[in-house]
Amino acid sequence: MAGIRLLTIDEVIKIQKRTLPNSGDPHMDRLGGALGRVDTLIQYDSENADLFTIASAYLISIAKAHAFNDANKRTAFQATCVFLLMNRVVLLPSVWLVKLTILAAIGDADIKSTATTLKVLSNYKNELLQETHSGYN
Repeated sequence: MAGIRLLTIDEVIKIQKRTLPNSGDPHMDRLGGALGRVDTLIQYDSENADLFTIASAYLISIAKAHAFNDANKRTAFQATCVFLLMNRVVLLPSVWLVKLTILAAIGDADIKSTATTLKVLSNYKNELLQETHSGYN
């Protein structure tokens, strides 16, 4: 987990407030539980908890927690994007990201397949290829 920057509860609240400024206060126990699920994944499955697995845990946990009065799916998606951006990964525009967020919210997404989809829909492959082939220039 060295080098991976995680989201704080205050950062997730700020993300939601920028999305919907007048939505009221979050349900702190639900939001804490959602972020706690991410922490638990990291603690108990650290061998498999790569960047995209953690991102998928944020997406699913925040979307399902209903910690905010409104904009839970938007907040989950944006928090996932911010987490990946903080760790130098950009998601590429795709309608599949919308579908993935909806699947997460209704409970039809699992961590592993969501992580795989996020990885495919990111700049991760391109940067990895550039690093691998940079010695050939």
